[in-house]
Amino acid sequence: MAETEAHEAMSNTPMKLFLIGCFLMFTGVIALIVSALLGGNGTVSGGAIIFVGPVPIVLGAGPHAFLAVVVAAALTVIGFAVFLWMRRQVSKG
Repeated sequence: MAETEAHEAMSNTPMKLFLIGCFLMFTGVIALIVSALLGGNGTVSGGAIIFVGPVPIVLGAGPHAFLAVVVAAALTVIGFAVFLWMRRQVSKG
C-alpha cells in the first residue's frame, strides 16, 4: 500500500513542477506589464548562460550584467540539482 502511494506521489511531482513553472512565468509577465504601465523609463540589464555540450557560454549586457549572470548561474546550478534529485528518485522507484 505504501509503495503505490509513493509511486502516485512521484508521478504527480513533474506535473506540480510544471504548474509551478507556468505560474511563475505568468506572474513574471504580469509584473513586467505592470512595471511598463507605471513608467518603465529605467535601464535594462540581462544575463544568460548557454551550454554547448560541457562548455558554458556566459552572456551579459547592461549596467547590472554581472548580477544578472550570477543569478543565471545560481539558477542553472539549482536546475541541475533538481534534475539530479528527480533522476535519483525515479531510479529508486
